[in-house]
Amino acid sequence: MAFIKNYIAFASAVWGGPSGRVLIDVLGADLSGAAFAWAFSTGEGVEPVFTLTNAAAGSQGISASYDATMVHPVSAMVLGGTRIIPQIDEATLEGLTFGGAASIDLVHTFYETPVGGSKRVRCSGILTVKRGAPN
Repeated sequence: MAFIKNYIAFASAVWGGPSGRVLIDVLGADLSGAAFAWAFSTGEGVEPVFTLTNAAAGSQGISASYDATMVHPVSAMVLGGTRIIPQIDEATLEGLTFGGAASIDLVHTFYETPVGGSKRVRCSGILTVKRGAPN
């Protein structure tokens, strides 16, 4: 089931990544072999400014790994699951056109295609990219 999620990123830092706070855990499913595409656009129906696709952890893109020991947070049952970790590199965020604004909003839609399955939307929403104070 798709969910709506808004995120905030800063142009002078990596968003997500292995040590970041952007994680999507999918309980009870092995999506480690799925194809992912996370499109970021300036508006609904507008061609993406950039798209994240499958990549190794620590690289710009989307990494996914299955963990057979993943535990349900409420029932404490071991269900196994997939941890999905997106990453947008600093260079990509710094390369966005702010047009004099302090921040820009990008519409995002995260697609996944499981092995042997159909493409579906995992989540969508707004990514607000702030200029922040230069580093």
